[in-house]
Amino acid sequence: MVNSEAVHQSHFDFSVIDNAANLRDSYALRYEVYCHERGFLVPENYPSRLETDYFDQHSIHVGGVNKEGMLVGTLRLVLPSPLGFPLFEHCELFPEYQYLADPDRQDQFYAAEISRLAVSKSYRRRKNDGLYDLASEEDGGAFERNGNEVAHQRHRPEIILGLYKAMYQASKRQGVTHWFAAMEKTLLRLLRRYNFDFKPIGPELDYYGPVIPYLAAISDIEAGVRQRCPDMLEEFVQGLEPELVPAIAREKVDK
Repeated sequence: MVNSEAVHQSHFDFSVIDNAANLRDSYALRYEVYCHERGFLVPENYPSRLETDYFDQHSIHVGGVNKEGMLVGTLRLVLPSPLGFPLFEHCELFPEYQYLADPDRQDQFYAAEISRLAVSKSYRRRKNDGLYDLASEEDGGAFERNGNEVAHQRHRPEIILGLYKAMYQASKRQGVTHWFAAMEKTLLRLLRRYNFDFKPIGPELDYYGPVIPYLAAISDIEAGVRQRCPDMLEEFVQGLEPELVPAIAREKVDK
């Protein structure tokens, strides 16, 4: 991991993955989650026990590690390439959003796709948490690791938000202005607690489980997070180069 890219939380470090060993750990975690835990992919198709595809070479990979250096969560940001985006291979779009799949019209914005989000089962409290670390302030935030309660209490879903912070900073540095994502409703509900403004652009379908395709402008997310959680936006931009910090993050918050 590169320290200059890191977004530090109290128990984990989140950053862009920059070496082969950590990238292998990311693929291994994806294999465990997508092949074994969720059954979305056939394990026999991945004899190396590493889940990877042709979009990975066109992606920025993000990971979070605990104090022992173990990978606890990962996701990737698929950048524009001649391959297009995974979402457009599987999802239908509403008529008014059909233009988004046209490469000749994508010069109006610089979009990337959030993909392959996975959290280690050691850091998920309940079986029905699915792919995500969903402990929240609503249940006190306690979580279990390997069946034993950990003493500290979390007030926010630390791993998911940590991954998103690192991805946000990577996006700003890359010049990305919009995010595509195919998300489960559980993840969308979590993100909307913090005013992440993802708009549906197509109907629900079964694509690694029931998901809906979404589009979000990063500037709208910055505005929404500032409105709901101004301190969190301050955390998001901490460590960014001054020229990349949005003006809204420098504005005084009305009390």
